[in-house]
Amino acid sequence: MSETRRVDPTVSGLILIGFITLLFGIVGVQIFNGSDYTVMFNSALYFLLPITGIMLMFAYMAGKCGNAFATALFAFIAMVFFGTGWLATGAMALDNSLMFYIVTFFFVVFALIAALIGAPKLLVLLLVLVALLYAFFGLYFTALEEPYAGAVGLFGILSFIVATYMAIGLATEKLPVV
Repeated sequence: MSETRRVDPTVSGLILIGFITLLFGIVGVQIFNGSDYTVMFNSALYFLLPITGIMLMFAYMAGKCGNAFATALFAFIAMVFFGTGWLATGAMALDNSLMFYIVTFFFVVFALIAALIGAPKLLVLLLVLVALLYAFFGLYFTALEEPYAGAVGLFGILSFIVATYMAIGLATEKLPVV
């Protein structure tokens, strides 16, 4: 009888997180530089719906592997991706900036849980960076001021770098992911 081995989706989930945070980082930098960002922003929002389904699949796969933290985190991120696409469109953005702060709070909670369970410090850093990205996202949609968009760009690009480094480190087992 053959045994099947379950595949841990952590690397793939990190790559998706890095991809989306890079898109939002580029949008934030474009707003800060005063360029036309609407095409890139709309493109990023269109990516969120299929990526929501993929993140839910990764949450299911993490659950099958017995990784409760990754299951909860990926399911939450899928919900956040879907909500971001919904909240950041049209007139809804200004009315729902509080939701970005709530998302920030839950990313901080996940960062605290990750620190308490002894997860890699880079994961804690990644969760804090994404929390800051969403905090400044909320500030930008509240005030519509360019410095907040610049902070979204900065934290988006930093999140991309950390997520990609972690994914490569976990996949190749040659980079230290502490």
